[in-house]
Amino acid sequence: MNLRDLAIPFSQDDVEWRVSRAGTSPKGVYCRVLCYITVRAVQQRLDEVCGPAGWRLEEPKILEINGKSAFAGGLSIRCGEEGWLTKWDVAEPTNIEAAKGGWSGAVKRAGAAWGIGRYLYYIDEAFSEVSETDPGQRGWHYAKLPEKSGGGVYYWKPPQLPAWALPKEEEVVSQDNLNELKRLWKEKFAAGVNNRADLVEGFTRFVESINGSFPADDH
Repeated sequence: MNLRDLAIPFSQDDVEWRVSRAGTSPKGVYCRVLCYITVRAVQQRLDEVCGPAGWRLEEPKILEINGKSAFAGGLSIRCGEEGWLTKWDVAEPTNIEAAKGGWSGAVKRAGAAWGIGRYLYYIDEAFSEVSETDPGQRGWHYAKLPEKSGGGVYYWKPPQLPAWALPKEEEVVSQDNLNELKRLWKEKFAAGVNNRADLVEGFTRFVESINGSFPADDH
């Protein structure tokens, strides 16, 4: 068992998105989303890395903090001669299925304490692709605007995760691919530019406009 494997990024299909903000602007409907993993994904990762008998959830605790209730969830892993080690975290009850949502939130936070999905905290809220009519294609989600924005129906499509947030086997860009992309980009957007610093800055902005920002300088 290698506990470092708990922190391996999840596949794009295992990461889900939820609307954080939506409204209208002069350009139409906009929608911003946040990514997350489900408690089932956490449990599956634990089974794969620790084995079904190598981890357990501790009995939940309900805490009262400044007059508000919170769930405390403990996640224990059997760590060889050291025995069972437990990491805890808390979450508030949710608006829908308060107990289930609060408990799931606490478990996912405890999982992040072990490294599971922690990298997702580095992915900022992002704009999603939006359509005000049903695109009639898979991958789009139905939603309604807040009442203060008119309450109208719209459809949104989750954005792509940046390359650094995907498992290694899903990174399909080779050095040859990258060199070809640089060549095509320069022909289309920077044909008359020869200054290396300007080229690096321009190409960096181009890549970030597609993949989002990176947690390191070496793209």
